[in-house]
Amino acid sequence: MARRRNGYPLKIERSYYRGLAKLIREWQKIAFRVADAQLRHYLINGTKMLTDADNSRNPEWTNYVQQTLNLMSVDMENTVTDQILHDMTMRFVYAVNQFSANKTRVHQANVQMKMGPYALNPLRDNAKLREYTWGKILENTNLIKTMQGRYIDQLKGDIYRIVNDGGGLTDISHAISNRTGMALRHADLIATDQTGKILAQIDAYRNKQAGSTRYIWRSMEDKRVRLKHRELDGKEFKYDDPNGGDNGQLPGEPIRCRCYQEAVD
Repeated sequence: MARRRNGYPLKIERSYYRGLAKLIREWQKIAFRVADAQLRHYLINGTKMLTDADNSRNPEWTNYVQQTLNLMSVDMENTVTDQILHDMTMRFVYAVNQFSANKTRVHQANVQMKMGPYALNPLRDNAKLREYTWGKILENTNLIKTMQGRYIDQLKGDIYRIVNDGGGLTDISHAISNRTGMALRHADLIATDQTGKILAQIDAYRNKQAGSTRYIWRSMEDKRVRLKHRELDGKEFKYDDPNGGDNGQLPGEPIRCRCYQEAVD
């Protein structure tokens, strides 16, 4: 049996993740540069931090380390402006919306008649969708800012602990790599979770506007699908049923869910 056409925008999700990962890698480069070019001066043979006794000719070295980390924070914050973040999240949200519009037009021809043709901005003719997507753009912008702030604050905390414990450049490098790995996993969560949620809510709005009252739960049919959603796959539910779907949630709404809905005409 041929596999049905996938209704989840995996390419859009992965593209969004790559954009987030690029930002994180820039923060990592700054951290490595600071460690190698500036913090190295206060290490013994690249391994241990100098003690106050070893560095008696420069009693302010701990203040210098703190100032260096503060400047590192500023450099990381300056890697991306509010406008760049806005443009990045807007492209993502608009892409998910356009994916939904294209999918809806395939299955619900009458939606195209109601909504009108789509140009560069697929939200221009629908105030509710426009309001919803602008809210999601703001939400995603704030998610990225929160991720950036967490990365900076936690990395500074890591380095301070290493300094206090007498660690060296190797320890700092490991801390940077570990913190970057955590941030990349966080970015993957944001990309997957936001793609599923946005698609679920926009699809549901369009389908109900087109007159659908029910939908079929569809999964990605791969090994990443959780057991409960494998069991829901192919089952039919009523929109707005608090007991339908996954405890009242649409496909894509549970955290990291890549399932999607197929409207029943």
